[in-house]
Amino acid sequence: MTNWLIAFVAFLLLFLIFAGMVIAARYLAPHEYDKEKYDLYECGAPMVNEFRYFNVRFYIIAIMFTLFDIEAIFMYPWAVYFKELGILGVIEMGLFIIMVFVGWIYAYKKGALVWE
Repeated sequence: MTNWLIAFVAFLLLFLIFAGMVIAARYLAPHEYDKEKYDLYECGAPMVNEFRYFNVRFYIIAIMFTLFDIEAIFMYPWAVYFKELGILGVIEMGLFIIMVFVGWIYAYKKGALVWE
């Protein structure tokens, strides 16, 4: 029974602290309207109402960076446990690197790495 009493007191204390913070924020926060506060804002530049076209190459580069970053993440544990994995680990990592390299060659042949 004492465990439930401790849990109830902790929950009650949590609720009182939360309610106190909400009430304090309500009465202590400034309430004047500020146009800059409610203005649209994105990535360091003010938002514009017209639609802009972005080159799709930005997204392709971002996806390729993510893929090669994930490759590096997979290679780190392999390097740490290199001796324990033995020849099977070397073969598996070799196949993995070959697949990534084939993907890189495919992207290069398609012109994804060429910025015009």
